[in-house]
Amino acid sequence: MSTAFQQAAQRILELVMFENWLRFYFISEPAAGGLALAVPEQGIVRLREQYPQFMPLVEELNGKEISFERSRQAVCAFVATQLEGKIIASNTAGSVLDSTGFQLEMHLFNSWVQGHEEQLDRKFLDFSAWKRLFAEWRNSGKVQEWAADLAALDLTELNTTTQ
Repeated sequence: MSTAFQQAAQRILELVMFENWLRFYFISEPAAGGLALAVPEQGIVRLREQYPQFMPLVEELNGKEISFERSRQAVCAFVATQLEGKIIASNTAGSVLDSTGFQLEMHLFNSWVQGHEEQLDRKFLDFSAWKRLFAEWRNSGKVQEWAADLAALDLTELNTTTQ
């Protein structure tokens, strides 16, 4: 796997992690029912300062009803309009998203969120803390071994369990 491909995979993974972080901390139940993303104005200001690269995603989702499908569409649209051909090579995103390495990282990230949900829910953690905590967990010996075991498996099964 080329360095450019790995960097593209990291950029897209970071985007997916950010979108997940947004939903984790800023989802609300409006009076009309359902779920919506509701980032308060003070949060928008901080996000603009700390993560300006993700503001198109925030603006696309904030104040709108949220679902898995809407999240996925917003992430894919962001990749197509903000990353591909600008930050990552043109015609690379599809290959990255379909790659077993990316699918493995997504599975590990989703497992980390599920396994640490109580800890993450105790207090608000900014996105940089999420990235740091995930990286520490991901680089631990036990997870490295688990990832190697998973990489040896047919990852098509993982694709159905992470969605």
